[in-house]
Amino acid sequence: MTSSSAGSEATEPGAGARRLGGLSLGAPGPPDAPGRSGHPGLLAETAVLDAWRAYFETGQRLTTRIEEELKKQAGLTLSDFNLLLLLVEAPERRLRMNVLAQRLVFSAPRLTYRVQVLEDRGWVVKRPCPDDGRAHHVELTDDGLRVYLRAGSVQRGLIARFFEQALGPGDAEALHRISTALASGLDEE
Repeated sequence: MTSSSAGSEATEPGAGARRLGGLSLGAPGPPDAPGRSGHPGLLAETAVLDAWRAYFETGQRLTTRIEEELKKQAGLTLSDFNLLLLLVEAPERRLRMNVLAQRLVFSAPRLTYRVQVLEDRGWVVKRPCPDDGRAHHVELTDDGLRVYLRAGSVQRGLIARFFEQALGPGDAEALHRISTALASGLDEE
């Protein structure tokens, strides 16, 4: 029997429906049983729920930790680093604002604000697109490239320290495959 808080009940698998504060968390039994995958019940089967929570909680902790260290060691947020990275990888170190917003998953106002901050630091330049006066390009400056290269060294060290060291043989490929499948599913909606 597992314990839970706030007067909730939890049972071992197979001993009845798991409940939390009167809500069904899903029924026990085989994966095709009612209350499991695709059937009524608040949560998915235990293995799926456990995988989701591990993914979500660890992803949040990892992102927060890398963000803190990147700020401390390179004076740059993870979002700003990713913006500079996209520009480094782009032809002529330049992208349209709408492409940046899509790739960063930023709203237009959020991207406008971040680009202005980076432009004030001299790391990027925002210019009207020559072929569309309503749109703008963001271009990485030489100073921005230097900042990116310095921060990139820090970021690679953080990835090795907090991420790569936890991977075993085949894990990187499996994680890439799963992440790509998740992204494809999101892109289809």
